Amino acid sequence: MAQEEMFQMIQAFTAQRGEFIILNGQRIKAYNIRTITLEQFRMLIACGNDRHNNQIRVTKSGMVYLSEDIVGSEQLDDVALCFETFSAHNGYVGVKAAEDNSHVIPLYYALIGNWVDGCRHTYIDSF
Repeated sequence: MAQEEMFQMIQAFTAQRGEFIILNGQRIKAYNIRTITLEQFRMLIACGNDRHNNQIRVTKSGMVYLSEDIVGSEQLDDVALCFETFSAHNGYVGVKAAEDNSHVIPLYYALIGNWVDGCRHTYIDSF
């Protein structure tokens, strides 16, 4: 197997299982925005804890993650774009939220569309 083929296989595997970023010393599950699927995005939403404020964020290098308690205008140095804060106890994250197509699909397409458009809107509050 050629070295390039091996590299592409590793990239594809990594994209499927996700990666991690370090935020305030914690490992946070993240996905590459260039390869994130709707199902992976659902998993990201499903893993959210609705007892906390959450925010979908994308780093300048293109890693999508769900930030818990670090939301709004906090720690935006490496953030290319973010969604409005999902206030705690409103059902915006968690398993039920991830199963709700009317919630997840518009978020997903707003995420991808904004990245493709060059992050023209760094704060997304309508989708």
